[in-house]
Amino acid sequence: MNELISMQSNVIMSSLEFLDNIINPARTSCGEPRVKNTHFVKRIEDELDDLPAVKIIYRYGNEVRSYDLNMDQLMLVGMRESKAVRRSVLTTLKSLGQPQPKSQTELIAAMAIANLESERRISSVEHKIDHVHEAIEQIKQGTIPAGWIGYSLAAKKTGLTNSKCRTLVEQYRVSEDVITILTPDSQPRPMKIIFCDDFMTAFRAMMNDAERRGTRWYHPNMGLFQAIGWEEK
Repeated sequence: MNELISMQSNVIMSSLEFLDNIINPARTSCGEPRVKNTHFVKRIEDELDDLPAVKIIYRYGNEVRSYDLNMDQLMLVGMRESKAVRRSVLTTLKSLGQPQPKSQTELIAAMAIANLESERRISSVEHKIDHVHEAIEQIKQGTIPAGWIGYSLAAKKTGLTNSKCRTLVEQYRVSEDVITILTPDSQPRPMKIIFCDDFMTAFRAMMNDAERRGTRWYHPNMGLFQAIGWEEK
């Protein structure tokens, strides 16, 4: 019974195949009479409670009934045979439950696939590590991507205050992003950046529509604002 418990249970076989290919050959080799399928099916129905739906085929015009049995069910039915037959049946079932050895070609192919998957995983990890290292270096150096500027530089370029630069970005939907930089005391902090070309295009378009009011300017989307040095730009 220890062998019964340790057997793999992923094998499925019809009771007819079990009878024709395992039970009756074992009985014949042990000098016992062969069993008819009708009697074998009744034995199965007496032994097992959780049977699947019966399958019906026709042989030479006769109805033949069978059940699909898993390994545990095959073993239980096989245990009803005599000691000699049972030993042969259990040996055969055990061999069915074991994985078949692979050929050299199959082993080489399996190893190649495993190596390929391993290389892909390593490559993916290395790629992620490179991105992390790059991000760390950018944080250390306070790197701003090419074509982007911070609000302080935007204010310097336009003569607007920092607050009005933010209003311009919001009103004209200028591309904005956030990066992480290091403070003088080496503490990381977020920094908002804007795409320079988009910002300057929006600024020039806004100034073309702005109205001069003394030393200031007015635009419906911006309100009153200063653009110090705009005339010289």
